[in-house]
Amino acid sequence: MEQNITVSEALIKFFKQNGIDTVFGVVGDVILPFVDALGKQTEVKFYATSHESGAAFMASYYAKLTGKIGVCIATSGPGCANLVNGLADAYFDKAPVLAITGQVQRKKIGTNAKQYINQQTLIQSVSKSSELVTDAANILSVVAKALIMAVSEHTVTHVSVPVDLFTQKVPNANFPEVAIKDSARWGSKYADALEESVMLLQSSQKPLLVIGKGQQAWREVLTNLAEKLGAGIILAQQAKGVMPDRHPLVISGIGEAYLPAFLNEVDCILLVGNASFETKFWPASAKVIQLVDNPENLDYLLLTKGIVGDVRQIMKVLSERLNSNRNQNWQDKIVQEKQNLENIIRVQVQNKTTPIHPAYLMTTLNKVIPEDAVIVCDDGGFIHWFDTYFQAQEHTVLVSSHWRSMGGGLPAALSACIAQKERKVIALVGDGGLLMSVGEIATAIKYQLPVVVVVANNHHYNLEKGKMESQGLIPFGCDLVVPDFAALAKAFGGEGKMVKKPEQLEIVLKESLTSSKPYIVDEQIDNVSLPFLQGEI
Repeated sequence: MEQNITVSEALIKFFKQNGIDTVFGVVGDVILPFVDALGKQTEVKFYATSHESGAAFMASYYAKLTGKIGVCIATSGPGCANLVNGLADAYFDKAPVLAITGQVQRKKIGTNAKQYINQQTLIQSVSKSSELVTDAANILSVVAKALIMAVSEHTVTHVSVPVDLFTQKVPNANFPEVAIKDSARWGSKYADALEESVMLLQSSQKPLLVIGKGQQAWREVLTNLAEKLGAGIILAQQAKGVMPDRHPLVISGIGEAYLPAFLNEVDCILLVGNASFETKFWPASAKVIQLVDNPENLDYLLLTKGIVGDVRQIMKVLSERLNSNRNQNWQDKIVQEKQNLENIIRVQVQNKTTPIHPAYLMTTLNKVIPEDAVIVCDDGGFIHWFDTYFQAQEHTVLVSSHWRSMGGGLPAALSACIAQKERKVIALVGDGGLLMSVGEIATAIKYQLPVVVVVANNHHYNLEKGKMESQGLIPFGCDLVVPDFAALAKAFGGEGKMVKKPEQLEIVLKESLTSSKPYIVDEQIDNVSLPFLQGEI
């Protein structure tokens, strides 16, 4: 027990005791006492972002990359509202994030006070829990409960703290030590579904393994399972890098830029985790077996069988139970498709047209990005070219797999720079996405985070333009007025160059990777249409 300690001080001590050393946020009236307390110590580092949305994205991707809790703070009203976009990314991608927001004085709650809004109602759609604390004696128990829930359930939790509570003394402060390491929470409750799934897989003649969740540490298990099945491997966007693209069974990612010729022949899909983007390309006749660690992740619209449990252990059991049953004709098609894909990539390596083809950008990135780099992809048309033409090996690739908001790429990359300082971090963004978070260039400069920002710049929302055209609509509102992003980087105090010719690209990218400052590569790319574009979401 500790006496004579304020709520602000108690929160910071609780963070320290539970291994939280990084907080993202923007200062504002009703969290000033808390920010003041953060500034009077050094063990919990506060990163002040340009926008609360950036702070929430940073917390989300910090959690995705490290597996640790991400923490963000904001003021009331618009500050709290601005967190919602980044919190939604964490919530739908199952990243553990704790958000703490200030609230107006307790006596003003429910009134027309400046910047008052019912934060619990505002946040409830993008969080597992949202609580308002009204008594200093309860602050630690409420925050501890929120922290446990966020980590154990891979979700977002939120706590509102009225401004007058931050300076109140906590009577008999007790600092609970929370188990914030992730652990397998599901037992062997899948025996029946497992037996039925083994029979389905064993009878399959043209199986496909789709990886939507995983780690590089799972490679041996995934390889054994794919080989036992005789299955080709497709990597969902969020799983790129889990298996190396050079693996003979990996047929890259599927989508608007590339679809394997054999895809419509697939009769059974084993889905590890989720693949919310890729499912629209699957044959409707294929049976789908989904492996998840939480029943909330089951996609009942597409699955034939769902197995809930420790996903890695389930895969090991499946591999042990299955008899090798390879269809040679199917194996030949997998080999042929792999060769076709490699040929497509080789062609694009030589495609030195002007403006630069987006596929050429991706094949050039293959040459220069260190294999242990972290690559954060914003959302936009370029990500589909990346899926196919960037060949991930030991890279860590991070995306917004469900929420898919533009503007998250740059702040996400900054949190990666903070979390893993020894690795090079590349943000791959579109011009429209960078416009939405351009203020975070200032954050990169402020904390001297040597991120490389590669901008796929075609002066359009090109994906939306293509979708309008595919639906027989006249493109409207898709053009962008953009600055010289390289010059903008320099104006902020960083470095940058504009690239208009393919022969300049590799040179500039190599230069950017050696810079100790934030560096923007403003690449002028062609408005080329995606070959398999679908108008639907």
